[in-house]
Amino acid sequence: MLNNKKGLSTVVTTLIIILLVLVAIGIIWVVVRGVIEQGSGQIKASTQCNQVDVRITNVPSSTCDGTSCVVTVERRAGGGVIGGIYLTISDGTNTRFWYQAGDIPQLTTSSITSSNSTANPTIVRATAYINNENNLPQLCPSSAEYNLLP
Repeated sequence: MLNNKKGLSTVVTTLIIILLVLVAIGIIWVVVRGVIEQGSGQIKASTQCNQVDVRITNVPSSTCDGTSCVVTVERRAGGGVIGGIYLTISDGTNTRFWYQAGDIPQLTTSSITSSNSTANPTIVRATAYINNENNLPQLCPSSAEYNLLP
């Protein structure tokens, strides 16, 4: 029995292979689970964004003086709670960004005063955003644009 060492090394080799396979399966599962959870969060956010319809109804040019700009935004029916509105105000050369946190209820109009504006803006864009599962803002893919040129 002491001279038959082949059987013992075969058993040890088989156990090591089984252990390595189990460790590999565990590592692969952790990576796959992370990808699946991240993808499901993005799908949920995209679905919620697809239903949001935000329009800019008025931007009086007299209210855009280089320090502030008043933008009237209307939210039409559709979608759930949004995190707020992200404004992009541009004069063709300079672009300023401003966000207004908070939900705009459906079928209502809200005026947003941006304290970050260019002197003579030509285009104002409003993009709704939602808060993802980590409570971080995620911009919706569609934007409403308002042209101030005559």
